[in-house]
Amino acid sequence: MKPKILLSIASVIIVLHAVGHSFGMAGWTETETDEQKMVVHAMSDHRFSFMGAVHSFADSFNGFGWIGEVSLLLAAYLLWFTGSIAVPQPQISRKLSAALFISLLLQSVMEFKYFFPAAYIMTFIAALLTGISFLLTKKV
Repeated sequence: MKPKILLSIASVIIVLHAVGHSFGMAGWTETETDEQKMVVHAMSDHRFSFMGAVHSFADSFNGFGWIGEVSLLLAAYLLWFTGSIAVPQPQISRKLSAALFISLLLQSVMEFKYFFPAAYIMTFIAALLTGISFLLTKKV
């Protein structure tokens, strides 16, 4: 398979991951059990000063989540772009592929440790496709 196709597939997988991530971020406060409600309230109701700003843990959780969303969309764009230059500019494509492979692989490890199967499986597949595209892109 050609690097452009592999990177395009990886890009689409990361976009799907981003869509799922945005739904998860938008609804994380909708809880089912009393224990979950207590945690959400504890995170939301207590505000404190930190580095010159007053926020709750829920604010930080939301902020990190939306930053993660932007990072996923950036990765998807970079994967698509890297595939588009695989033939005309293989040197640049290989360098970007290597960086994206390492980044996605590390992200999948962190998702394995801290999140759930859907997240790390999608990211790991995207990393695998990116790594294969790196190997298939011609050295110049």
